[in-house]
Amino acid sequence: MTQRQFPLNRAVAICIRIIWLVIGMVSASAPAFSQSVDSLLHEAFRNNPQLQSAGYKTDAAESRATAARALPAPTLGIEFSQIPTGSTNIVNEAISNNFSLSQMFMLGGKLSAMSEMETVKGSMLEHTQASLETQLRAKVKMNYIQLWRLDRQIELQQRTIRLLEELAASLQSRVATNRTRTADALTLQSEIESERARLDELTAKRMNAQNTLASLCAPQATTVSAGMRMDDGAARGNGSEQRGSVRALLDVYNAGYPITPDSALPALPPMLSEEELAGTLLDFNPSLQTMEHMKLMNDAEIKVAHKELIPDVMLQAMIMRMPNGMILTSGQRSVLEIQESNMGMPMGKTEWMYSLMASITLPFVPWSSERSSAKADEMRSMNLSVDAEQRAMQREMLSSLRSSMNTYRMQDSLARRYAERVVPLAHDAARAQMVAYQTGQTPLQSVIDAYRMELMKQDDFLMALMNKQMAFIEIEMMVGVPLQ
Repeated sequence: MTQRQFPLNRAVAICIRIIWLVIGMVSASAPAFSQSVDSLLHEAFRNNPQLQSAGYKTDAAESRATAARALPAPTLGIEFSQIPTGSTNIVNEAISNNFSLSQMFMLGGKLSAMSEMETVKGSMLEHTQASLETQLRAKVKMNYIQLWRLDRQIELQQRTIRLLEELAASLQSRVATNRTRTADALTLQSEIESERARLDELTAKRMNAQNTLASLCAPQATTVSAGMRMDDGAARGNGSEQRGSVRALLDVYNAGYPITPDSALPALPPMLSEEELAGTLLDFNPSLQTMEHMKLMNDAEIKVAHKELIPDVMLQAMIMRMPNGMILTSGQRSVLEIQESNMGMPMGKTEWMYSLMASITLPFVPWSSERSSAKADEMRSMNLSVDAEQRAMQREMLSSLRSSMNTYRMQDSLARRYAERVVPLAHDAARAQMVAYQTGQTPLQSVIDAYRMELMKQDDFLMALMNKQMAFIEIEMMVGVPLQ
């Protein structure tokens, strides 16, 4: 090998290294501190404020069910009756002191029916919480897959720039000795700058994707809301405290950085048949289950409406204290005692009386029963409406499930085709251009164009892998339960 041939062969070897490193990008080793999607899901389920809010609402529904079983509060009454106008002793100079206690009793299982209705409401909130969990799981996985693709693209750009810089350095000596055109070196420098601009763009996109993923998984700062609830005057006087609260919130989110996905995508299980997935969807989809519990809640309200036709009983007991004796009873004795009282003569001794009372409501009378019957009719109509909406939702979800399954199969086939045929052919084409450049049959621009084409095909391969994962996540979200 002559001294003249050596720089050219070295440049060709460096370009061939570029092609092989591009092909081996997906099988690169994992970062030392990579995070699996399962660990991020665990953090999201533990820290997401929407799930916490749904959990508190469920606890509130349980408390309402407990409260619905309790009787109405009793009523205690105290009355000082018929006090002389010029008297200030309301206890001893009143004709009577009345102490009463009344209690309403709801018969016919009304309390248990209302408690059951609140329990059904709580079950519906649990399915709402399950729906939020399903959506959160899908969001975390989708953003994780997007972050994975951006990491692979950034990794490819960094390797490409490094190797292109090595190639440009090897061409400098050839340009100095007029063995390579200056235009080739300038073209290569232009390509390097273009790849650097692309790297900056990918880095910014990665930061946005990481911010989105951190917002789903990062713990919340409880001190921030307290700092933000200041009025305008307090905020102006305590600006440093408010800024400190904002910094606390930002520190919470920064604590989740950096988020580095695994180099390998999560393994997907074998896809179930359309019939199995459709059956799982109808049985476990949280939205459909929520609508089913809406009908159960309406049935419980119908039961409560029917119970309203059962009468309620009010019981009351009263104790009467008469400081001046029983002057309110009829007869000659009562008249004499009143006359003596008017003349200022001393009255008789204090006496006690009691009375009992029971009252009953009549909700079944025609002018009142319509309140309950109309409520029951309303809930029956609402059940028919919910049932129709549920059937429409089932049709839409089954159609979307079929479309997602077709997308999954298509992207799986596309990824296999790229891996087995498209990417290897693009590699062979680039290698052929290298050989042609080595023998002087083609310019450097043809090699760069072939390299760009291979990069594009490799990126299309990554896109097919990502779309396959996305289709699987959509299927999992519609089914409502994890399929892995």
